[in-house]
Amino acid sequence: MNPLHSRTSLSMRCASLALGLVAASVFTTALASPSIAAPAQTSSSAQTADARMEREIAGLLRHNEGAERVGKDRVRLEPGVELTVLPSTRAAAGMNDCRGGYACVWQHGLYAGYRLDFYNYGSYELANYALPSGGSWQDQVSSFFNNQTGGAWMVAKDWVSEGGGSQWEWIFGGPGAYAEAQVSANDRADLIQLYP
Repeated sequence: MNPLHSRTSLSMRCASLALGLVAASVFTTALASPSIAAPAQTSSSAQTADARMEREIAGLLRHNEGAERVGKDRVRLEPGVELTVLPSTRAAAGMNDCRGGYACVWQHGLYAGYRLDFYNYGSYELANYALPSGGSWQDQVSSFFNNQTGGAWMVAKDWVSEGGGSQWEWIFGGPGAYAEAQVSANDRADLIQLYP
């Protein structure tokens, strides 16, 4: 056997092995890199959130006669009353989500969950507005922000039956720019009133 031939062969085998190890290392690093895997998860999460929001919007339109979609996440239930579905991919902005000139009530404390926005003065019976699942807003309010201007009031009332009689009882509310992150009369509101 030629000694020169065996050295060249050994040298080529070592170079080949080294190239194989480098390629395996690059491949392994690429697979473990979070920047490669993240876009697929983010896209999937956004698609799931969009699909959930579309189902909830469809539920609102089905359960609220005459309702119409007025935004990606908003449905007008009647003139001056809109319901907002929060996309799960976005953190709630809390009371800052309530537009100027509106009085807003949330389904949960700390301005979370579905939100009803009222714009026009008047009385609104919450039993007339359905959630995406079909249940009503009656006895569902846990927080509110009256973002009306000019000192306009928003109050919530509960229908109370006592001593053989029934009447509306004021349970929470206040003038413009007043908010409560957790109302003391949690899940008791039957009526929302807006007035100057």
